[in-house]
Amino acid sequence: MRAANYSSMNIFNLEQIKEINDVIKSNFIKGNDDYAKESLKTSHVKFVNYAKIQKYIFPFVEFCLTANNNFFGFDLHPLTSMKKLNYNIYEEGSEYSWHIDAVPQDPVRDIKLTALLNLSEDSYEGGELVLFRSNEIICNEFNTPGSAVIFPSFINHKVNKITSGKRYTLAIWLSGPKFR
Repeated sequence: MRAANYSSMNIFNLEQIKEINDVIKSNFIKGNDDYAKESLKTSHVKFVNYAKIQKYIFPFVEFCLTANNNFFGFDLHPLTSMKKLNYNIYEEGSEYSWHIDAVPQDPVRDIKLTALLNLSEDSYEGGELVLFRSNEIICNEFNTPGSAVIFPSFINHKVNKITSGKRYTLAIWLSGPKFR
């Protein structure tokens, strides 16, 4: 088992977050939220194609690829312009219980890394990202707007209930050839 549980970094300032949110909100596309059905998920999810926001989130993607090179070492497929990204909206009372990110029925690829970008413009309470390996790890760094976190998708994780405000995140799942 690899030593690194996750990697995080503060990437964007409030002005940049607002610009990214504006671009995302003007480019929503249709999609289905294929969340872990055995879990409780009460957030709202919208979708955007990577091509529409690629130039705005370039530092986030670079962080993800660098973290993979430095800490995880997974074989990854390149991100394509048609990749659909999840824009998650957690309002007061919203949560996402314990789950992993996987598509077990896919015969050619596995999701290797989960990458999240905090795009909240205003403060919120609750909504902590919690990972579980041998114990619970609260990713406090990710509560800061503009911060990013990446971790192996097979690590069990959850988002605690929002107690006040709204939490906005962008999710990218980086996939690669099937694990062997």
